[in-house]
Amino acid sequence: MWHYPVVRVAHRGASGLAPENTLLAFERAIALGVDALELDVQLTRDGELAVMHDARLERTTNGAGWVRDHTAAQLRELDAGLNQAIPLLAEVLALAETAGVRLAVEAKGEDEAECVTIAEAVVAALHAADWTHRAILTSFVPAALRRGRAQAPHLSTMLDPSPQDGSLSPRDICEQALACGANSLSYDFSLVTPAVAAECRLMGLALWPWAPDEPDDIRAMLALGVPGIETDRPDVLNAVLQE
Repeated sequence: MWHYPVVRVAHRGASGLAPENTLLAFERAIALGVDALELDVQLTRDGELAVMHDARLERTTNGAGWVRDHTAAQLRELDAGLNQAIPLLAEVLALAETAGVRLAVEAKGEDEAECVTIAEAVVAALHAADWTHRAILTSFVPAALRRGRAQAPHLSTMLDPSPQDGSLSPRDICEQALACGANSLSYDFSLVTPAVAAECRLMGLALWPWAPDEPDDIRAMLALGVPGIETDRPDVLNAVLQE
């Protein structure tokens, strides 16, 4: 049994090995022994939570148009790659329950109001499934996280600070998270410097860099002592950790 020094998070599932945000990607990540699955959700026209990163369908499916303009049944008819359907959040919750892994659920949306609405729906779904103590609500929108914490005060929340273009100071990054009550941060790995990692530790915020997929990039994040890594390639992360 290997002891891993970081939380191993599969970014959109093992999305470097299977179509992102599909049950196949999540199953492959679970088979690799990850600690948590990261996924994105959008609301359908009939109020279901579809596991989908983009607000539109073109990039990852053979469909077209806005997710919110389709019912869940219509979305199920699309191919999200390798004949995979677009899953619903309830399906991923059931998979995670069986596998004993945690979830980081990102409330997407095209604007702040939509993100807040989706966050409300996510927290309601987590409540219904008795999952609020095992999931993390994540968002780029502080108001979405505040709303989630208002619904479930014990819920863990993770902020993706904005903008992620290198313009924020380490203090700016942490202050955004603290201002909305988040206890963790997700940040583009290419922008995670020693100063960013040190400021997060000082402020008591768990930092999970996202999308280091190459061995050298993963090694660089491990050298900074980050407590978690979100990667598209959990197989590569495992190999680096076993070196």
